[in-house]
Amino acid sequence: MGEQPYDALRGRLSALLKRDAGLHRLRRYAQIGSGFLELQSALKHGGDQRYRKLITALRFWDAWILARNTDWLEHDHIPEDLWGRLALTVAADLDADRDISDPRVQSAFDLTATLELPKRVGSKRDASPLDQTNFNADKDA
Repeated sequence: MGEQPYDALRGRLSALLKRDAGLHRLRRYAQIGSGFLELQSALKHGGDQRYRKLITALRFWDAWILARNTDWLEHDHIPEDLWGRLALTVAADLDADRDISDPRVQSAFDLTATLELPKRVGSKRDASPLDQTNFNADKDA
């Protein structure tokens, strides 16, 4: 399968979240998540800044599926009845091609905001404090 353009992925993810919000409202929980693996495979983790919202939405959807699979015990900071409403908010953000606006979704599923990645990699990059720690750990082992 070839690489899908950003807009097609964004539209598909939004449609699937809206579908699952309807299923959630009807308490047809077993059907939530259909199409997740195909979309996850199509969405490459990378790309430009636009893809950040897609990855956040995909992490949200994955967590929703996991919560459903564990009788709402996993991710218990989000009550069972809230998942569908949050999905509609995320879908609206995707439809408008804007960053995910709900702070609960951002704080729990936008992991890029919590990571600081090296600006360069390879032999010419600046040393990291972790480099020395890893070196000492390897030497002591």
